[in-house]
Amino acid sequence: MVDKIRKKLSSWKGKCISMAGRITLIKAVISSLPLYMFSPFKAPKAVCQEINKIQRQFLWDWDQDRKKIAWVS
Repeated sequence: MVDKIRKKLSSWKGKCISMAGRITLIKAVISSLPLYMFSPFKAPKAVCQEINKIQRQFLWDWDQDRKKIAWVS
């Protein structure tokens, strides 16, 4: 599941999309994948935390080389 989300995000260029566009992509696509895949059973807590981490990284800046500050907790 986590690999599927990373694969989907790798095709999108986070730097070329505005903040509103990244929020829309996260809400429409990335948040719906776990809901669909985990609907028959309970998801492990570690997987949920990893998916949230990926979403936060994509939102604030999808750049593996440097750290960005999340201005909202």
